[in-house]
Amino acid sequence: MKRVNLLAAGVFVLGHTLSGFAVAVPVTLAGSTVDFSFDDALLGLFGTASVSGDTLFFTPTAFAVQSLNGAGFSLANASANIRVTVREGYVFDTLGLIERGDYLLYGAGGLVDVGGQLRAFDVGAPQTDITAAIVASGPLTMPGLPTHDWTAGARFDASAFDGRTISVTIENLLLASTAMPNTLAFVEKKYAGLSVGTLAAPVPEVDAWAMMLAGLGLVGWAALRRRPA
Repeated sequence: MKRVNLLAAGVFVLGHTLSGFAVAVPVTLAGSTVDFSFDDALLGLFGTASVSGDTLFFTPTAFAVQSLNGAGFSLANASANIRVTVREGYVFDTLGLIERGDYLLYGAGGLVDVGGQLRAFDVGAPQTDITAAIVASGPLTMPGLPTHDWTAGARFDASAFDGRTISVTIENLLLASTAMPNTLAFVEKKYAGLSVGTLAAPVPEVDAWAMMLAGLGLVGWAALRRRPA
């Protein structure tokens, strides 16, 4: 009877432990020429991920921040880490991020802004990484209703990555601030899409094949000469 009670207590504690902490769930989504891998439980404000072609995209519903009545600065931030593996027969070419959302400014002295960073490194050579700032396409300064759309993005050349797997981090920042009473500043992210450009892996040229075959022939000839009569 004591053993049964101890087992029941262990199950109870384990259940509460798992319910109190997020359990990382490895997920891999297949694109056209690349595969995206990530821990589903660690995406946070980004929400659920989906894939279309070679674009991994998110449609968050709670990634927003606001400031009211002179409350000062308010910040929402989140980061997502994704591993991207290129398929056999392809190599990396470009890496780009497009983000969209809307904002609202009401009253005097309010401001909103969006930003962050796109970062990537070769898993086989993690000492060096490439970064690009996430920059809005224009100032977020239109006042009043209805809400106004914003777009931001980042992009860089990924052809320097020689390996088949790269680690990509998307860092996002949303900022809202008010300095006066009767003022509202609100900004929300509604879409983030990570697009990977690939190229067909280069095929060795005819001259290279000829040199390789000639080398193999010389190796074979030398081996035959060393054989005893």
